[in-house]
Amino acid sequence: MRDVADSILNTAHKLAYREDKKENLLPAPTQDSFVHHHLGYNLGEHITFEDIPTAPLPLPVIEAPVATVLSPTPKLRSPTSRVLPLLRKQPVADLFPHLFNAPACTLAIDCHPYQYTIVYNCGEKYWVPQEEYVERDFLRLLPCIPDLETYAVSFVTPFHADIYHNVYIHAISCLPSIHICAKVGRHPHSASFPFGYLESSFINSIKFLFSQFPPTWLEYFEGSLIPLVAYDFLDGRVALLCGHLHFTVDGIFVINRNTCTKDLLHTQPGLAAFVCTPCVPVNPFSCITPPPLETPL
Repeated sequence: MRDVADSILNTAHKLAYREDKKENLLPAPTQDSFVHHHLGYNLGEHITFEDIPTAPLPLPVIEAPVATVLSPTPKLRSPTSRVLPLLRKQPVADLFPHLFNAPACTLAIDCHPYQYTIVYNCGEKYWVPQEEYVERDFLRLLPCIPDLETYAVSFVTPFHADIYHNVYIHAISCLPSIHICAKVGRHPHSASFPFGYLESSFINSIKFLFSQFPPTWLEYFEGSLIPLVAYDFLDGRVALLCGHLHFTVDGIFVINRNTCTKDLLHTQPGLAAFVCTPCVPVNPFSCITPPPLETPL
């Protein structure tokens, strides 16, 4: 039965094809018919590729003749009378001013430009910019040593010595000196430090500056003496932790550290009228933690 059905369908298809007229069959779609249908172009005016005139193209030119024009003979001059800007040897400080010029903060005179309040939380200390507090210049509230000479009476009060800010670091050779800046932070008062104490740190400035140097330039500062952290315990006792720069693939280190301490009461006994008796703590270095030596800055 299936073979009979297929035969009937094939016969019907052949009869329908014979009944169609040839002119009613749609031609195969071409690009011209598509354009004519969608854009309305007159195909009678369409130019076929066979009707486009052609012309032979010239061969590619391998070498073009260049006309030579004689120039006048230049006048003889001294070799130093004219130097091309691109060939002039410029100082390194002019080529990299952001590395060797004095930073803008060195122009600050009235106040220290980088002041922080040190906050302790869960055993960690955080340097909070003083701009977040109402009093942005806490050093203004702490008299410096020359200011104490104007006081007619004696009373216990915190006072500070000179605060570090801008320090020159000299290269071994070739390169000019650079500037590093210190940020100063005030630690809160505690049982060990009734008035707190000041910590001036150069660590951020050292990392920021030397991280911009090309690696080959670091060798000119290898072994340079550099300050790391300074402490002022606000009672005439000050200390400076310094060392020598050392660069490795792991980072920047300060090795061969030494601590320079001073008790200004020995040279200025009059300051004893403004400090606690005895001084608290007796050994302040037992209460502070300097930057670790084994890890890079």
